[in-house]
Amino acid sequence: MRRQLVVAVAVTVASWGGTWVHGQESPPASPVDCAVLEQDLFADLKEVVRAGCTPSEAQIARLLDNPVGNFVAFPLQLDAIQVEGPRTDRTETLYRLQLIPTFPLKLGSDWNLINRIVLPALSVPINEAFGDCIGFAPDSINTCPSFPDALADPFKPTRGFGDVVYMGLASPKELYKVPSTGAAVIWGAGGTMLFPTASEEVLGSGKYAVGPAVAAGYLGTKWLGGFLAQHWWSVAGSSEREDLSLTNLQYFLFYVPPWNETAQWRIGMTPNITYNWRAPGDKATVPVGLGIGRMTKVGELPVEVFLEVDYSVIRPDDGPGSRWGIRLYITPVVPAFMF
Repeated sequence: MRRQLVVAVAVTVASWGGTWVHGQESPPASPVDCAVLEQDLFADLKEVVRAGCTPSEAQIARLLDNPVGNFVAFPLQLDAIQVEGPRTDRTETLYRLQLIPTFPLKLGSDWNLINRIVLPALSVPINEAFGDCIGFAPDSINTCPSFPDALADPFKPTRGFGDVVYMGLASPKELYKVPSTGAAVIWGAGGTMLFPTASEEVLGSGKYAVGPAVAAGYLGTKWLGGFLAQHWWSVAGSSEREDLSLTNLQYFLFYVPPWNETAQWRIGMTPNITYNWRAPGDKATVPVGLGIGRMTKVGELPVEVFLEVDYSVIRPDDGPGSRWGIRLYITPVVPAFMF
């Protein structure tokens, strides 16, 4: 979620021969004015650009910390997850690549609607012949009691497109700043929808589902923490598939190290907790993790890269579930005048 929550089209313009505002070159502001603007890590970067200044790398990095920030984003997230099931000592690997377009729409003068769409491509170690007996919901595998005994080779990989998820969060444009610490508090609330778009039955839930969504966070100068929570109840879909009641909570906790002069580096984690309310036995999967990332540049294009390793300290013992996982985020920052 970071920065899930997290490839961002920010409002920065790097040095392409001048500073641009709405497609026209504008005169530079005085160095003193720009220096003052760049000290405000929570400044509206559109206003920074309009003033003729170039947003600092620290400002861009802080923008990416905000899961309800006012930017357009195209995050890429790659997961490799070890999956274990009952009645077998085999460990298989599930691969998932997600493109997560994120963009704001104005709700009056004081609010934004932050839209987030998850488009997953999957390689799941589950034989497609299981059909409606088993399926993959967001970060959760729903299974029937006969798994893995129903087939001679239950772990034959199935590859294709998964279920699409949409989330919309209403969030105030102005951050609540904490003057005593230099931090800011952010939040947003809204709804989420799950669509049964999987190319194979075992790659999806087979259900339309809706529910609430909420995000909140504390963005300090050294520590940053928060969460993005969604819950889905199935409302339609295949009558042969199990109904859904699934909670997904992605939390983030990051530390800005002291040797990080421009606030580009982050150390921390951003795993996904799931709770399957309709599972007959164990319901919770709770991972913890550790990762490191930074914002760099490819030519003049700012890019954020974050690599994390997760381990599920709580996981189902009576059904297939995750153990270890590796997660890679890649977040290029694109100048806003192109849109």
